[in-house]
Amino acid sequence: MGLRMFLAGGVCLLLAAALTAPSSAQDLHRRYPDSSITFDLVSGFEVVVQAQIGEQDGLRFILDTGSSYSVIDRRVADRMGLHRRPGDVFNRNLFNFDRNLAVEWADASELRIGPIHVAAIPMIVISLAGISEFTGKADGIIGMDVLSRARKISIDYGRRRIFFELDEGSGSQPSALKAFVVPVVIQGISMHLLVDTGFQYVLLYKDRLRSALPQLRTEGEPRDGVIGHLQVTQVSLPGVQIFGPKAVTPVLLLDGPGKIDTGDLDGYLGPASLHARRLELDFAGNTLRWQ
Repeated sequence: MGLRMFLAGGVCLLLAAALTAPSSAQDLHRRYPDSSITFDLVSGFEVVVQAQIGEQDGLRFILDTGSSYSVIDRRVADRMGLHRRPGDVFNRNLFNFDRNLAVEWADASELRIGPIHVAAIPMIVISLAGISEFTGKADGIIGMDVLSRARKISIDYGRRRIFFELDEGSGSQPSALKAFVVPVVIQGISMHLLVDTGFQYVLLYKDRLRSALPQLRTEGEPRDGVIGHLQVTQVSLPGVQIFGPKAVTPVLLLDGPGKIDTGDLDGYLGPASLHARRLELDFAGNTLRWQ
C-alpha cells in the first residue's frame, strides 16, 4: 500500500479515461532513447525505481501517483544529515486514506529520477515502515510533485521500464498538479477516483457511495477484511464502467472520510485492478490510457 497524501493547496485535475492504447515500447525507444529507466515490480503492483538525492545514489524509491509530495524515509534523512523542520499550518499533516498524520519536512539539495532533475525540493520525512507493510523497505516515494514535471509517463509492466516524455527544458520546472483523478461510473452515477500506482485495488469511501447511491446494488456476500491498518469490506458491484462496457467489479469499501475534507474525491483506483500491461499517464493531454 502506497502513501496517500493530500496537503492544503493541492490541485486535482479531472481526467478522461481513454481506451486508446499507449504507444508501443519500440516506438517509445525510438522517440525517447535517453528518457527511460528500468524498475522492479514488488508485490505484483508496486513500481520501485532507482533515485539519487545529492551524492547519495542507488536509493530505492516507490513511484506513487497517489502521493501529492515526495517522501524520504526518516532513517535515510538521518543518514544524510538532512535538517528537518515541522510543517506549517498549511502542510503540517498528510491525509492517509482515513487519518491525518503529523509530518516533518526536509530540503533536499537535488533529486534525480531518470531524465527528471530537481535542483532543490522540499520532501516529507516520515517512517515508511509505520505507514504500510509494503513501504517499509523503501528509501522513499516519488510523488506527483516530481512526476507531473513530465508531459507524460508510460509504465511498461511487461518490460519493467518507464518512459518519460518531456518538453524541451521541462523536468526541472514544478507543476501545480498534485493529484490525477478520473471519473468512474457506478450504476449510473459518476464517482471521482484517484489513480494510485502505489495501490492495487479499487477502493471507495462507503459514506460517499451510499450518499450518491442510496439503492446501491451488490452481488454475493460482502466480506470484511484488513489491509494494513484499514478495516475494509469487499463487495462485488455490478454496473461499474471505467471505460467501455459495464462490468461486475470487486471493490473495497472503507468507512470515512467523515469530517476530513477530501474535496470531490470518492476513492482510489489502483492500476493493478485494470490488469494493464502498459499504463500511460498523460499530464499534458489530461488522459489516462492503458492496454
